[in-house]
Amino acid sequence: MSFNKIRTTAFLLVFFSFFFTASSMALKKPEIHHELEVKLLPDRQKLLGKASITLPEAKPEMHFLLAHSARVNQVNLEGKKLAYTFSNGILEVKLPRERNGLEATLEISYQGLFDDEVHPGYTEDPTQGVSSTIKKEGSFLSGRSGWYPDPRQGPATWSITIIAPPGYLAVTAGKLVEQSTTSEHSRSVWKVDYPLRDLTLSAGPYQVGTDLDGDIPVYTYFYPQSTDLKTDYLQATRRHLEFYQELLGPYPFEKFAVVENFFPTGYGFPSWTLLGSAVIRLPFIMETSLPHEIAHSWWGNGVRVDYSQGNWSEAVTTYVADYLLLEHSSDKEAHEYRRRILRGYSSLVTEKNDFPLSRFMSRDSRESQVIGYGKGAMIFHMLRKKVGDEVFWNGLRLMAGENMFQEVGWNDFAELFSDLADKDLKPFFEQWVQKPGAPLLTLQKVSFTGQEGDWTVRGIVRQEEPFFKLRLPLYLETKEQPVKAELLMEGDEKSFVLKSESMPLRLSVDPETHIFRRLHPEEIAPTVESVRGSESLTAVFADGLSEQEVLAAGMLLQTLNREDVRMVSEKNFANEKMHNDDVLFLGLPRNFADPLLDLIERKELEAGDFLSDSMSVSGQEKALFVALNPGGRPDTTWAYFISSSPEAARDAARRIPHYGSYSYLLFDKGEIRSRDTWEPENSPLEHDFTDQNLK
Repeated sequence: MSFNKIRTTAFLLVFFSFFFTASSMALKKPEIHHELEVKLLPDRQKLLGKASITLPEAKPEMHFLLAHSARVNQVNLEGKKLAYTFSNGILEVKLPRERNGLEATLEISYQGLFDDEVHPGYTEDPTQGVSSTIKKEGSFLSGRSGWYPDPRQGPATWSITIIAPPGYLAVTAGKLVEQSTTSEHSRSVWKVDYPLRDLTLSAGPYQVGTDLDGDIPVYTYFYPQSTDLKTDYLQATRRHLEFYQELLGPYPFEKFAVVENFFPTGYGFPSWTLLGSAVIRLPFIMETSLPHEIAHSWWGNGVRVDYSQGNWSEAVTTYVADYLLLEHSSDKEAHEYRRRILRGYSSLVTEKNDFPLSRFMSRDSRESQVIGYGKGAMIFHMLRKKVGDEVFWNGLRLMAGENMFQEVGWNDFAELFSDLADKDLKPFFEQWVQKPGAPLLTLQKVSFTGQEGDWTVRGIVRQEEPFFKLRLPLYLETKEQPVKAELLMEGDEKSFVLKSESMPLRLSVDPETHIFRRLHPEEIAPTVESVRGSESLTAVFADGLSEQEVLAAGMLLQTLNREDVRMVSEKNFANEKMHNDDVLFLGLPRNFADPLLDLIERKELEAGDFLSDSMSVSGQEKALFVALNPGGRPDTTWAYFISSSPEAARDAARRIPHYGSYSYLLFDKGEIRSRDTWEPENSPLEHDFTDQNLK
């Protein structure tokens, strides 16, 4: 990787820039300082709190956000009680007129009940409906849930002491000052010297793992049943921290902690991540979600997002974590990841639900995710190809070093990379960030003439509206050396001429998928996402399913967020006039099973072992999902969801949406046993010369 070849002078400039920025911010007088003391009562789902809030410029009337469930006991200023009102989550405090514009420290004592229940749903909401909850199994208090009085006047520094039952430890941002437990209570003290807009807290009956060997302390806060994972997570965290410090510059926080949560989450906070109990046991998490959340230490939690220009942090984090680690593994895996991004966008995003990256704020649906994360990551990939590795990685290091704890937007990336590359890249960012959509390209009128030693290939690349300015890689495979070229395209079509000394065999446009574009139907393998994104989907319940089996199979529609579709029985579907609508068969249909059985036999799929002579899935804990193109029609998807029991159906239905890019999924005892994505056979951006006669 070229970032290992970055010049020493560039590294020193970035390092001292970061050191100066971070040190200056640490010495700068903070706008606001919170001194919090809270006592957690898990058996009563209650919090007792005292907040000392230092305001640099007090106003005659101050307003604080506080949870609706809270009760304010008293508000003091320098030992004197102040008048206040508390209604609908707003605490209004009246200060003496003579304190207007001066520094003031208000002391607010309060208590509150925090009892959000976990509501596992089938949406993209990562909170599971929980904003703030205090329970024996664990507590989660999000930064904007009102668990402390919040003046909402911008970033602040923090000191917090948490008292809880014995062994019930608390974790939050910042530096660990003290953590102890006695027979009477536990005590956790944290200090945050860098500016944060809000503070999130997690607590529970944790056992702590530590790695203090490096410059950055690393911790795990796991429940007793998960301590066997401690060593692996400490080692993986240390390894990822070292990787990203080399790649992006100094780590901006005092520690990193991996914290277990009692309900499924995948959160990244400044200096820590919160992962659900079920999540941390997944074998791939240490090489996927964990590095993603660590990378957020630089992007989003470190360098902050100017949301007026859209959320860029998920795009660059996805690129330097999810994508880059695959690139280090193999070129093939990296290429397949880029193809998955294009497949996801092409399957799920339509003209109706598309929007520009400048409007992406956060993931609230799979459709928004493939734009904000996937398309965004491809923008950074195209930028890297455009400016080169050295400029790209130097640019990211400079962005982090010069803007740590500051807000930046897409325009700042455009300006910085324009300066480093010595070219105006603002049109590039305007096209890909401000404009929705993606180019749809077709290779047409391809021909070749000539003789041995002198061949000429001609053709046209067409583009449908909206038009994008593109630099398209052309790759001509010949009997000997390939011919590579680039085609600059701006409008509806562009012709090209290629010369070769060896006989042409195959012509491809962007065969390595370096350009973000919309795929044609014949380039998109039928997958889970094809079903989810279908605009003409019908759900067909197989004849013979019991009521319990119908309800269990129907859960898949919920998890795919497709409860809007038309649902019919197999009998009624058979009586209808057949058309080209997409279909999701729930249960194995007697009259429409041939495409599935033919596919299983042709590809020798392991699923064949699970289908008995009675055409049902054998065993008690198995489930199968298969998507295909019936009759080879690329614009039509038929999918089959078959299970051996209602329990197996419900379990698989919860998991299938997480495998959106796959065509074939086989579950056994709740675990994925086999999976695959079909390879498309044709592409409108490829031309095969082997059967073409010379002209």
